[in-house]
Amino acid sequence: MGAGYINLRGKSKRQQKKVGREEEGSSSNRPEVAAFILALRGTPVTKSMLYLCDNQALLKAVKDG
Repeated sequence: MGAGYINLRGKSKRQQKKVGREEEGSSSNRPEVAAFILALRGTPVTKSMLYLCDNQALLKAVKDG
């Protein structure tokens, strides 16, 4: 399974990352968590961020954290 994110805010260049491997199977949360962390790291704390995700475990961890 793989996951990724795209930062559309940047005017000079588009930031894009892909993480994970297909060999991990469809049950691994690591790629999705890694993509979320990379998106957080790429967003200044002074800016709003919209992150769309369909991973229930990640959404629960963010909500409870």
